[in-house]
Amino acid sequence: MKFENGISIIIPTYNGEEYISKLLDSLVNQTIDFNLFEAIFIMNGERDNTTEIIERYMKDNPKVNIILSESEKGVCNARNKGIKLAKREYTIFIDDDDYISHNYLEELYKASAPNRIVLGSFFDVDKETEEIKESYLSSPLLKYSGIIENPYTTEMAGALFITTNKLIPTINVKNSSFNPELQNGVDISYYSTFYAENDFEFFIVDKKKEAIYYRLWRDNSISRQKLSYEFNITHRLKVINDINKGLKKAKSPEIYNFIKSLTVGQVVLINKYLNENPSDYEKVLKDINSYNFEFFPYKYLNEDVKELDNEEKELIISYAFSPTNTTTSNVVAKRILTEKKNVDVVCASLDDLDKDMLLESIIKEYIVNKYVIESSFSIEWDNVKNFVEKGLEILPKYDKIYSRAFFSHSHFLALEYKLKYPDTYWRAEFSDPLVKPLGRRTSSAINDEEYVNRINSILKEKNLELININQDVNLICEYLTFIFADEIIFTNENQREVMINGLPYDIKINKETISPQPILDEKYYYITNFDYEVDENYLNFSYFGNIFSKRSFEDFISAFKNVKNKEKLRIHIFSKNKTLFEQVLPKEVYDITILNQDINYFEFLNLTKKFDVLLIEDSYTKGDEIINPYLPSKLSDYKGSKTPIWGVCEDSSPMDKLDLDYKSKLGNYQSNIQALNQIIKEKLNLEINSDIDESEYQRIRINELTEKISELIEVANNEFRKDEMYEAQINELNQVIQNLEQENSQIKNSNSWKMTKNLRKIGKKFK
Repeated sequence: MKFENGISIIIPTYNGEEYISKLLDSLVNQTIDFNLFEAIFIMNGERDNTTEIIERYMKDNPKVNIILSESEKGVCNARNKGIKLAKREYTIFIDDDDYISHNYLEELYKASAPNRIVLGSFFDVDKETEEIKESYLSSPLLKYSGIIENPYTTEMAGALFITTNKLIPTINVKNSSFNPELQNGVDISYYSTFYAENDFEFFIVDKKKEAIYYRLWRDNSISRQKLSYEFNITHRLKVINDINKGLKKAKSPEIYNFIKSLTVGQVVLINKYLNENPSDYEKVLKDINSYNFEFFPYKYLNEDVKELDNEEKELIISYAFSPTNTTTSNVVAKRILTEKKNVDVVCASLDDLDKDMLLESIIKEYIVNKYVIESSFSIEWDNVKNFVEKGLEILPKYDKIYSRAFFSHSHFLALEYKLKYPDTYWRAEFSDPLVKPLGRRTSSAINDEEYVNRINSILKEKNLELININQDVNLICEYLTFIFADEIIFTNENQREVMINGLPYDIKINKETISPQPILDEKYYYITNFDYEVDENYLNFSYFGNIFSKRSFEDFISAFKNVKNKEKLRIHIFSKNKTLFEQVLPKEVYDITILNQDINYFEFLNLTKKFDVLLIEDSYTKGDEIINPYLPSKLSDYKGSKTPIWGVCEDSSPMDKLDLDYKSKLGNYQSNIQALNQIIKEKLNLEINSDIDESEYQRIRINELTEKISELIEVANNEFRKDEMYEAQINELNQVIQNLEQENSQIKNSNSWKMTKNLRKIGKKFK
């Protein structure tokens, strides 16, 4: 489309009779050639005398090109109609209660250029006193002039995201539109996509030119609107949805981050509503979840925004960290999300392990700098040493550091950092004991004489027991961390007792903290809406995790196998070893079980809120530990869901000491039956009892498992026999091939082959 020279001014007007004359006067008195602009007035909504006022100006000032049109109700519809009517090469939006200086159009037009947005100066006019004063977005427009090298900053945000006071190439405006579903937040919605789609240059007219846009200031700004669910929640989410559309089109990280930052202002308005209506929190979370946003600033939701962005940063040292999907990664991420402080992170790339990109997208809102050390996963000392050495090379000085193991790499790097910067405060957390009792190794010997000698020279100065090259890496990790860390964090008292008493060193520490794994805010349970069908006609149980020798699921099996009316129950299992469950579940339990593959962390959180009862069990430690030091990591996530929990607990374990909704004892048949009966009675109002005694059940279960093992052995033997048969067939074929190759070689070496060479060449030609 070919555009005429000049400017199209788009002016929506609705009940504007009180103010419109001021704007018309400013248009009539413009210094620019009147042939270089058109003023398109769009009437929308109920009518007053505005139309008559405009028509009178048109009659009295025929030299001014005024166009009068109409649209459906709403400022967005009006602006969209104006965009369709615009014929000039540049466009300006003006509100009907504002006005412009006499040279405004001329100065902005002089500075115009293709792919450039031109801004003038900006002032507010008090409605009551007519006092002219600077507004919150005047500062950069008065401070800068000419081309702005870095426009996408917080300082420029107000000026860039107000609809008015901009000369914009019409060719770009024609490819855009305002969202008519919005009643407020229209400007942010529009420019979020507009700037993302177009890579503009921005130019500010020098304030000395006095090319000024005057905005009538009335006390009806968006921040002063009366609290309501529609305004503070429904409309804000619509605006955030449009911001997300812009994010998907952003052409550079600068524009992406700039547009993303606009969501915070919308969340501030959501928070104002939640402060007054906390009981609506879950409803708000569900509404947010219904949009399936690519980005939502959960960091700021239901928080004091000003308190979150601290300047003093702690360094998090975690060998495995998001997006690497491990229990350690998730717990460190939870620490950051619950402590609500900006941090720096150093971690290994671990590209060979599974990734959870959704968790990374949430946690990175708290991460200022992330140092990633290229490394494949290994617990061998050479890998630990590589992580430590590369970490020390890249890390600056911090006042505070935090490290977490399970994976000793984290504590070893923190140790070396502490030795390099003794004044740094080091928090060290252990998820579980790294060292096993009775002298059993959990890692290989360190076998690094240079390292051992260097550390021992430091230990000698402190009159502490020395380490040696034959000790395993995990033992040395625990010992040195206990000595040099300023604070030791344990998840429970049992763990503290086992770890402190389990080392072959005489050490005393008084710097420990007991801190169970953190429980996330409810908002994180709604980040994703996992589309999983749960039939409410059943009593639905759910188990998340794997099974192995020390955590076998047998206690739950014993309970579910021996209750009547199992058709009223459903068990939902989510696990990486789904096949193993298929083998161990007896038919009666298998028939009421739905087996699923493993899911990511936020899908797991979301699902925990959808079931009637969550299942969790202790690890069996009798014979391995003096007392059970393990607290299942998923228990904190279960608690955050507020869904009832049934825990199968080992005597005096950390979980056994907690107050759970339902509790039974590990290896105690009657206890498990009683717990399930209690759940069924409370949830279904049914009395269901077992009529099989424990010894009889054990005999039946052993027979079932023996039969299953026999079946698996037979399957394996059949596969071995197939392999032997295939191997024999392959050997036979190889022998045939060797015979053919030998015969072929004999033929080629024969006189008859040589004599027929020319004939074979002729044959190829005729083929």
